[in-house]
Amino acid sequence: MNFSILRRRVIAVGVAAALGLGMVGTASAHCDAADGPVITQATVALNTGDITPLLKWVPESEEATVKRAYAQARKLRQLSPEARQLADMHFFETLVRVHRASEGVAFDGVIKPAGGIEPSVAAADAALKGGNVDALVTEITGKIEHGIRARYAAARAAQASADTSVANGRAYVNDYVQYIHYVENVDRVGTGTAHGAGEHSVAVAQDAH
Repeated sequence: MNFSILRRRVIAVGVAAALGLGMVGTASAHCDAADGPVITQATVALNTGDITPLLKWVPESEEATVKRAYAQARKLRQLSPEARQLADMHFFETLVRVHRASEGVAFDGVIKPAGGIEPSVAAADAALKGGNVDALVTEITGKIEHGIRARYAAARAAQASADTSVANGRAYVNDYVQYIHYVENVDRVGTGTAHGAGEHSVAVAQDAH
């Protein structure tokens, strides 16, 4: 790739990331975060010259693509500190795009700044590293219990006046639908039948308030 083009692309990414500070929410994927496991391991690979541990994040069919981008980055980053930054960013973009495509998820082209990973995801990683999942299970199941109870209470309260007027009936139906759909989503995730019930699409993640 022409280096001037690479430079312009990475500057654009940097501007977009700067504008996005403070807006990193549930739409952010943990694998496109600067402090997520994919980019963290990519940084180690670039610094050590060993790409092998990194390849687990990409499918075999795209291994050659990632290796080419890695070799290019290793070469360009030797030119100057600025070249190193640009080359690293281009490699991160390529890696994340390939990784997310393998999961059937699009990449918006922006590497998210560090510090934006959802607490539940960070806790899941911490549990895996620490070898104990008890605290994570307690936290997540507590949120789910709260979500069910809150929706149940709203639907139960609205049920009492559901037939007193059309407006009250519609209010009840709204609360009823919220309650039933939430329970359905929780059950599907719990049984592994939710569509894409993996890292990027746990249906109940929006609930815990």
